[in-house]
Amino acid sequence: MALVTDSAVVLRRLDYSETSQIIVLMTRDHGKVRAIAKGIKRGTKKRFATGMDLFDIGTAGINAKEERSESLALLTEWKQTRALSGLREALHRLHGAQYAVEITGGLTEDWDPHPELFDALILALTELADSDEPFESLASYQRRLLESIGSLPRFDACVLCGRLDELTHFSSFEGGMICRTCEPEQAEKHEVSKPTWAALAGRAEPASHVGPFSLMNYHIAHMLGKQPLLAGKLLSGHRRANGTPPDAARP
Repeated sequence: MALVTDSAVVLRRLDYSETSQIIVLMTRDHGKVRAIAKGIKRGTKKRFATGMDLFDIGTAGINAKEERSESLALLTEWKQTRALSGLREALHRLHGAQYAVEITGGLTEDWDPHPELFDALILALTELADSDEPFESLASYQRRLLESIGSLPRFDACVLCGRLDELTHFSSFEGGMICRTCEPEQAEKHEVSKPTWAALAGRAEPASHVGPFSLMNYHIAHMLGKQPLLAGKLLSGHRRANGTPPDAARP
């Protein structure tokens, strides 16, 4: 067994017994780690223990086998360093944070370190804890996540012919924008508004971050093979809050 100590944030947690939990952590220098936290919910006369919760940020001591196979590591120590209580003060903040940790867990590999992504996740959660709307922070984090794993689509030109204008659709399969000429031959495609395309291509400041978020989420859903659970709640919450029609938040 090899002992490592690292900064971490809780992506998922599952009660394993009356006193233990199975935890998925995103660590800064060791990537995503799946571990069992034995006795983490066991209290003492001096300490009331409730276990670990989503979005907890702290320092983890982890014992892992040298080959780091699919078996669970052992969490030997946990010291919480930050509590982002603001995430639970508004539903859009909670849903935004849940979305961020869900896509992080789904698109990263175990023990594959991404220090810059860890920092971006902590920044996104910190911003969400004090935000009036989640989409700016989430759209920025989606981009950093896709950049980090080498899957950021191309937005500045048609991925099929290189054309720089008349970019009307996005194809997740092709990995970016496609022009009006190439679009009819593509089976998998998604129409993109000019403001959304301009924002993602860096040609204009977005009037709204909902369109870029929605398009990035479309790509992320294709990569995951399923729709992230909280995406629909985020967009429907936005529509209710702003009194907009059902299709207004589409890219």
